[in-house]
Amino acid sequence: MNKTTYRVNEVVSCADEDEDGAMLYNPDKDETVLLNPTGRSIWALLGAPRTLDEVADHLTATYPGVTSEQALQDADKFIQSLLPDFVLSEGGDADAR
Repeated sequence: MNKTTYRVNEVVSCADEDEDGAMLYNPDKDETVLLNPTGRSIWALLGAPRTLDEVADHLTATYPGVTSEQALQDADKFIQSLLPDFVLSEGGDADAR
């Protein structure tokens, strides 16, 4: 079982865009990323270190029609898209994916 945890990069700022989600800005890279409302909820969850399974559990609790397998795939895809500039990984084998 992979024990890698993920958390937000503290240098990244998050500006909410009402019900449309949010915009992330990393001043170290001068890059922005737009998040939909689901991505925004995951971002909030990653304020504390979380495993991929915990993020997937959040998705299945929030969206009852989503299977555990789909939630895990979606969580992984989202986190991988933000590594390493917006989300940081700790422990485990995060870079082996």
